Formats: sequence, structure tokens, C-alpha cells
Amino acid sequence: MANNTNTNTSMCNLLCKGHRDLVVCNNCLWSASLLKGPVGGFKRCTICRNKDLEVIPVGDYESYKIDINSKRGLEISFTIDR
Repeated sequence: MANNTNTNTSMCNLLCKGHRDLVVCNNCLWSASLLKGPVGGFKRCTICRNKDLEVIPVGDYESYKIDINSKRGLEISFTIDR
């Protein structure tokens, strides 16, 4: 099992390192992790078709957590992975 985890981690390090963004629709709060590559990014929200998308770069050793609260709205917290 540990070998599989190491393989998955190594594969993500090769594919994701320096190439991750968080995409958030400012209209409906849809979000996605975007791995940059030859396919390109999103032009419109996949849910509401709005073009008002926010792209937030995520560092190599960062992770994020998204909470949606009816009073506070969208809250995104970033942490450094250790």
C-alpha cells in the first residue's frame, strides 16, 4: 500500500508541481482545481456559463480548503504542506 501511495505522490509531483491553480466562479461559487497543460484553462463556468472566473495560483507546497457559509459567503484558507 505504501508503494502505491509513493507512486501516486511521485506522479502528482511530476504533473502538478508548479502547475496548479484554483478557479472560482464569482457568480455561483463553483470551483475547481486546474492543472495547467496543453488543454488550457476554463473560459466559462461549467455550471452557470458566466465568464467572471477568478484564477488563484497555488504554490508547490500549498494546499487549500474551501468553506461556503450562508452568512459569510466563500472562505478559502491556504496552508503550507510539510
